[in-house]
Amino acid sequence: LKRCPVANKESSGNNPLESMILQDKDFESLKNSTSGGAFACVARGVLKQGGVVFGAAYDESLNVSHIAVTDIADLPKLQGSKYVSSDLKDSYKRVKAYLKDGRRVLFSGTPCQIAGLKSFLGEDSDMLLTVDLVCHGVPSQKLFQKYIRWLGEKKGFPIKSFCFRSKKFYGWSLGGEYFDGKKSYAINPDCDPYYAAFLRGETFRKSCYSCKFANMNREGDFTVGDFWGFHNMKDPVDFDYKKGLSMLLVNSSKGVELLKQIEGDAAIVPLDLQTISAGNWNLHHPSVYKPIRDEIYANIDQPFDELQKKYLHHEEKFMYYVRRLRRKLLPQKIRNALNRLRH
Repeated sequence: LKRCPVANKESSGNNPLESMILQDKDFESLKNSTSGGAFACVARGVLKQGGVVFGAAYDESLNVSHIAVTDIADLPKLQGSKYVSSDLKDSYKRVKAYLKDGRRVLFSGTPCQIAGLKSFLGEDSDMLLTVDLVCHGVPSQKLFQKYIRWLGEKKGFPIKSFCFRSKKFYGWSLGGEYFDGKKSYAINPDCDPYYAAFLRGETFRKSCYSCKFANMNREGDFTVGDFWGFHNMKDPVDFDYKKGLSMLLVNSSKGVELLKQIEGDAAIVPLDLQTISAGNWNLHHPSVYKPIRDEIYANIDQPFDELQKKYLHHEEKFMYYVRRLRRKLLPQKIRNALNRLRH
């Protein structure tokens, strides 16, 4: 309560000094990244200096919590979006201990987690770097765990691993995969109850809908996210965008210095802030509150099968493929007319 950054003080963030699009030149690492690998590039820079990197990772039961890695080989554990609240555990205390020992530390997380860390430490350190995410909001781990158990029961096998943004099936896009130990299976976000509700913004923590950090005053030394504005650029740049593109904001002098050290690891194109932020609503506003959110959590102790039928609405696969086929075969004017009739 003494250190809560929302209850006790104004934001300590900074407006971006530089903005750019980025793609990791390490294509093996790029495959593990949600978008263009901006976080991985920054993290490798710190690890090469003998530093420690903190971020969100799954454990064997697919709970998400913050862990620390000191080896580049372990970095994939921290890569990829996890659309669920991460348990920070004792990571703030561990960051403080590493800094006291003179180790360089990179801490990645949601903007509120970065603000909490800075408030906990009480003072800035030249040895600390932070990366915040363009965050939509975070669902509860309880809801995610109920979903994972339901999915395993439905499929007839335990879910061994899970990825919300997999490039294996969908390329750089929405859509993920899960693994049974032998084979991986695609997750269509429109047809999945947990994923579809997340994308509609119906399952976040209540505080996420009034988030004070959803603006251009950034808490991290870096801000990373997808660069969704690629197709709207007047002068497209020479990237293989299908492999993913990151938007990267550099928000402090410490961030500028590290960027100089990692420039050779990535393809980087400076871009104006307005173009960079296009398509990233949460750089300007919190997600919009949906009343069904309270119904979902009021009934969270129901069996997940009942919960998803009543509240976590999603498209049936048959109708999804019918809609896709219609989109391919029918002219736009006829599709518009059918939509008007339907509504």
